[in-house]
This record gives sequence, C-alpha cells and structure tokens, in this order.
Amino acid sequence: MSMFRKFINRLAGFGSDTKGAATVEFVILAPILFTTVFSVFESGWLMTKYMMLDRGLDLAVREVRLGLDPTASETSIKAKVCEYALILRDCETSLMIEMTPIATVADIPTTATTCADRTGGTTPLASFATGARSQIMYVRACAVVDPIFPGMGIGLQLPKDASGGFALLATSVFVNEPE
Repeated sequence: MSMFRKFINRLAGFGSDTKGAATVEFVILAPILFTTVFSVFESGWLMTKYMMLDRGLDLAVREVRLGLDPTASETSIKAKVCEYALILRDCETSLMIEMTPIATVADIPTTATTCADRTGGTTPLASFATGARSQIMYVRACAVVDPIFPGMGIGLQLPKDASGGFALLATSVFVNEPE
C-alpha cells in the first residue's frame, strides 16, 4: 500500500509543479504559427511567379500582335516568355504555350490547359498558330513550378502533378494588328 501512496503523492506533486508550462504552450502553438508564416511566404512567392509569367507572356505576344516577328514559333515565343519572366526556374522545359485563333465564341478552348510533363514522359501537344492579320488570338501559358514548402501549409494543399510541381496558368487575348 505504501508504494501506491508514494505514486499518488508524486502525481499530486507533478500536477502542482509549474516548471515547463511555457514549453507546453509553445509545443501546442508553434506548429500553427510556423504553418501560417510558411504559408504566407509560399503564397507570396507563387503570386510573384504568376505575375512574372503573366508579364512575360504579355511582352512576348506583343511582338506577334504587332507583326514584328513574322516567323514566330512556339519555341521562339517560349524563349521570349522565359527571358521576360526572370524568376521561373528551368523555364524552357516547364513551360507550354498554346495559341489559338478565335473567330466565334465557340472557338475559345474549353479543354484543360496543356502543361509540361517534367517526369520525362511524353511531351504533350498544344495547338499553336500565330494567326492572320486582324484576327483575334487566344493565348494560354502553363508553367509548372515547385512549391517552396511542399509538405506544409499551402504547399501541402496545392494540386500537384507527378513531379511534385504546381501549374501556374496565364491567359491573354489580343488582335493581330492589320497591315
């Protein structure tokens, strides 16, 4: 019986001891705080990448729109987007550009945007045509980027492909300038 009484006395002493109370609070609140801070960094960095992709696409198709590059191809426009969107890492292999002429509302693509396959599988095909003078063009760009913190916060919730990347999509509509 004395052993049981000693155990009860130790438990009572443990319950009244306040040493380590701040540690318990820290252990409970630190993951929430760190997840919030990392999510803020992640969302800010993804927004910056998106803005640079959108800017790069607008600047690259400007030359097509104005007729400055009559021999424009998917490869040349992709290279220009990557040149203007400075912060996209491995841009040439993770970027797909799709350009479609639009004559009626029914011509606007309703399919999912084609994104690059970084796993080394087949390269997906995207429609690409620079269009004629005075023609409306619809452009979509998809860049696959890696989250900074893929296992925490927003990075954990993002829809990722087989390579662990997240698709950033930019779209634009323009009219090719007349002669």
